[in-house]
Amino acid sequence: MSATLRRMGRGVRAGLQERLGQSRWLSELVGALLIVRYRLGLGGIDRRLYALLVACRRVSVPWRRRRLASELRPWLAAERAAVLRTGRIARVHQQRGRDKATLTTSLLLKEPGPDGEKGVLYSSVEDNWARLLVHYDVRRVLAEYLLVGASSWSPTDYAVLAGFAGLTDDPLFIGVSNPADVVDYDVLRPVVRPVPIMACDWINPDLYAPKPHAGREIDILMVANFLPFKRHWLLFRALRRMRRDLRVVLIGIKAPGRGEAELREEARAVGVPQDLEILTNASIEVVTAYQCNARVSVILSRREGSCVAVTESFFADTPVAMVRDAHVGSRAYINEHTGVLLTEHGIGRQLSAFLERSESFRPRQWALDHVTCVHSSERLNALLRDYCLDSGRPWTRDITPMCWRYVPSYATESDERDMKPALDRLRDVHGVELERFVYQDARAR
Repeated sequence: MSATLRRMGRGVRAGLQERLGQSRWLSELVGALLIVRYRLGLGGIDRRLYALLVACRRVSVPWRRRRLASELRPWLAAERAAVLRTGRIARVHQQRGRDKATLTTSLLLKEPGPDGEKGVLYSSVEDNWARLLVHYDVRRVLAEYLLVGASSWSPTDYAVLAGFAGLTDDPLFIGVSNPADVVDYDVLRPVVRPVPIMACDWINPDLYAPKPHAGREIDILMVANFLPFKRHWLLFRALRRMRRDLRVVLIGIKAPGRGEAELREEARAVGVPQDLEILTNASIEVVTAYQCNARVSVILSRREGSCVAVTESFFADTPVAMVRDAHVGSRAYINEHTGVLLTEHGIGRQLSAFLERSESFRPRQWALDHVTCVHSSERLNALLRDYCLDSGRPWTRDITPMCWRYVPSYATESDERDMKPALDRLRDVHGVELERFVYQDARAR
């Protein structure tokens, strides 16, 4: 068998596995079986509860989720919650959090004040929540700070969130990755309170200087890591049916076994006629410059988190094409002003038509009106303030504004300087250190 046929065979198998893995009926069936396992009393209580928490990721039918919530609720009470940090569930915490104690993609938004005024610690990504459980005295930390999170995927890892049950009287304020998560998180109330703000809602428009569309030099831009779920193969299939002279740029981060060489091999196997430009591990400044110089942007995942690259493209005034049936948070923002939704059948023809009318969209103006970091900071501040005041707690100072610049970041350098004493206190009193992210452009090394 030739190498080309083997590559094509791998692509077919990957596509079948993806469809099976995201089959709704199969997911519901697995979830139902996990619920049955819990009810039959198969295994220790830690394994049975773990089965329920995995079922939370699988089940979407409303009546089944209500049943899940009723089964979990007694175990979320403080007097019984310790079991959610033992056995099979604790192994999840260890697997996700034991690599290091330092919290990544995290930011201190407010320091504690007098008379019991709580600080606010923002920590995105499930691995960081597991690190808190594994390495720190979480009960002591949460006595002084409200924890605001941002999930990295939809659905999130409920086994990690459940580990916080009984450690604080306050809920965890967890930002969603998809509008559907707002209702889905009800299975962990009152431990979790969903925050209807996605990671893609924190972009700072001031960091984008869009080029006039008539002068843009890139036809199609795809900003996506090189993991299989980003489905570069679908773009390659579309390009096979499109003009040979198109300038197509892919920007991403290498994944295990998938780098530039592997992407080029996949493109050749499909028969892509264009000369692809591939940038690996480019800095956020380079990514922004490319986004501001592209006619259209494409995101082809069928399922992931909120996908920050979508709203970044909006502020670059670059319309975005996404897949119509995608479970991706920012898909909710695709409309007549911001982009198009594609079907997989005939995708090359649809993408060509999108390119032809790309100048007619106004994504930046729509995003300025709806999803800036300023909007999101104000919404989060109001939510936390109202919660504290309704709980009889003081709220004398607002949170420090933030934005998402590859990672959560302070909106201004002066805010970063002003928050340093509070960061030092978090480290000295609780041992909690937040990693300061410094991106290294691969081309500079």
